[in-house]
Amino acid sequence: MHVILTGEMKLLSKLFDFIGLTNSNSELFAKTDIPANVLNEAIECVVDGIEPKMRYFPGYKKILNNGVATSLVYISNLVDTIPEPIFISQKNFFTDPQLKVYFATIANVHDIFSSNTELRDFFEAPENSNLVEACGLLCMNETEKTVLGMELHGDIIERDVMQTTLNFSEHKILSPATCEADVRKGIKQCIFDALITHALQEIIELKQQKQGLETQRSLLKSRLKIRKSQGDGLSKLLTSATEAELFVNIEQQIVENEKKLQKHPASWDAPRYYMEITKNILAHPENFIGIKAKSFNITKLGIVTSENSSQSVNTIHFNEILIANVLKRVVAIVRYPRNEMLPRKEFKLKF
Repeated sequence: MHVILTGEMKLLSKLFDFIGLTNSNSELFAKTDIPANVLNEAIECVVDGIEPKMRYFPGYKKILNNGVATSLVYISNLVDTIPEPIFISQKNFFTDPQLKVYFATIANVHDIFSSNTELRDFFEAPENSNLVEACGLLCMNETEKTVLGMELHGDIIERDVMQTTLNFSEHKILSPATCEADVRKGIKQCIFDALITHALQEIIELKQQKQGLETQRSLLKSRLKIRKSQGDGLSKLLTSATEAELFVNIEQQIVENEKKLQKHPASWDAPRYYMEITKNILAHPENFIGIKAKSFNITKLGIVTSENSSQSVNTIHFNEILIANVLKRVVAIVRYPRNEMLPRKEFKLKF
């Protein structure tokens, strides 16, 4: 069992040459749309990335086929729900209310994009020397904060009113590319890789649990053997009641340990067991990742308000990605012009 290596990631990239495309009529992909050779290569990527010994089990491709197809289709359709790119520039910052919510100032925009090593390396690559802009995935952390503020009701100003503000932080630019389609393909590759890694982690944890139980069993049996070796006669007579209880307790622990170990597969059956885990995870990718559309009405001062507010408001829409029911990030595909990148010398970039 091993992590996905560079060569395997290149193969993943090749796989998503198909899944990275978008239907011209915006219809959802179906499992039947995936060519057999693409599906077969995807299965091999999964096996290589999780447990190559799964190939020893007869019919492994047939077992994994449906789960892999389900994941590929789900990921493709999920990423295609992300709206078209937002053009981020100094001019647009002052006219697009969405950008004013995402970024504190135009200087903040320049800092975030110009200090991003991935984006800078992309622009500086010889093959991209003629590109005037780049596309990429903008990821942010969104938090809602309750504050005390003032509100105008007619001619009356109310103080200490509970208000909600939105804050976007931890901006990152990922997967820079020449066009929107390549960015979407890169996102799909990343999600599929993460899903494989998720399955791998599940199996690693099971292996560690089994190893821990086996170690515990060895220790308990050693302790029991020592207790029994004390023999009969005076040694047994001198054994306290507490020691006798401890003896029984060790036996009970061994019984419980054996019950837990029986739930884990024997070494010879492990590949089939791990394949079932992988199949179930891939068959339900929605349990690992999803995207939720969110909308807020925002005043010019950045306060969340209702639709029927008497104040002038802008409605902003964004998508929040949820990973493993733990990590939440706002995602947006963006375009950024080369000529707004600040000089490299102004940033302490890591090389």
